[in-house]
Amino acid sequence: MNLDHIHLFILVYKAKSFASVAKELNVAPSSVSRAIAGLEGQLQARLFQRTTRSLTPTQLGEDYFHRVEALIDELELAKDEVFNQNSEPFGSIKVTASTSFGQKVLSPILSGFFDRHPKIRLDLVLSDAQVNVIDDRFDLAIRHGALRDSSLVARKLMDVRYALVASPNYLARSEKIEKPRDILAHRLISFAYSSFNTEWRFKKDELIESIPIEPVLTMTTASAIQAATENDAGIALLPNWAIKDHLKAKKLINILPDWQVAGADFDTSIWLVYPSKRFLPVKTRAFIDYLLVNVKAV
Repeated sequence: MNLDHIHLFILVYKAKSFASVAKELNVAPSSVSRAIAGLEGQLQARLFQRTTRSLTPTQLGEDYFHRVEALIDELELAKDEVFNQNSEPFGSIKVTASTSFGQKVLSPILSGFFDRHPKIRLDLVLSDAQVNVIDDRFDLAIRHGALRDSSLVARKLMDVRYALVASPNYLARSEKIEKPRDILAHRLISFAYSSFNTEWRFKKDELIESIPIEPVLTMTTASAIQAATENDAGIALLPNWAIKDHLKAKKLINILPDWQVAGADFDTSIWLVYPSKRFLPVKTRAFIDYLLVNVKAV
């Protein structure tokens, strides 16, 4: 069976169009149509219902796609694995991370990666939205906190601790904070997400205390929250990777340092998440290995 025809079938299934696939491959639409017809002849089954306006997979076409897509992916990855065994990793990697993590943690260390792997190109998409790794064809995603159950492979990148922080000026003119519940007398700044903007949790030895909060300001990025907090807007809960330098420079003060602090969940690790494939491309593995060594040093 012609693997090129199967690959064309996968492209047509996803595009729902002969013409768009032909345009992408710079070939005549009739050649794509003939290839699909040839595959249908070999299978003795109709894979698409064709009209003048639409192209719709049949039930057999749906079933065939779900069986062969993974097989073609495995063949392509196996080919890459063998081809790259004795060669330098190359090609493009599509990665997504949160905006602040990309700016504060990833961007400063990328030069070293490109020095080591000059033939790899990186498409780094920074977004605070939860993208779909499979549908949006990402090779790697960097996710924060507890992971949802999925078919994706997850590998811990780093542990994260949160700190309750404020600027020296804000603390100098405000009520003292000596215990968790004292934060209720202050202006609170929070991430906009439900796991952060309804309660903060405090843990000390065996004692856990949950404090319901009503933030005066919610934002989607750690960088924005850090900037507002540094400029006396109130008290915020921020991760160590976002505020390490600001604490060292005393632009922010760690409040209640003896307490472990979190949003609704103390599971605050950062994870590398990627599609569950037996053969991980060499270029992706190279980037993962680089992050595991260098991000931990940040």
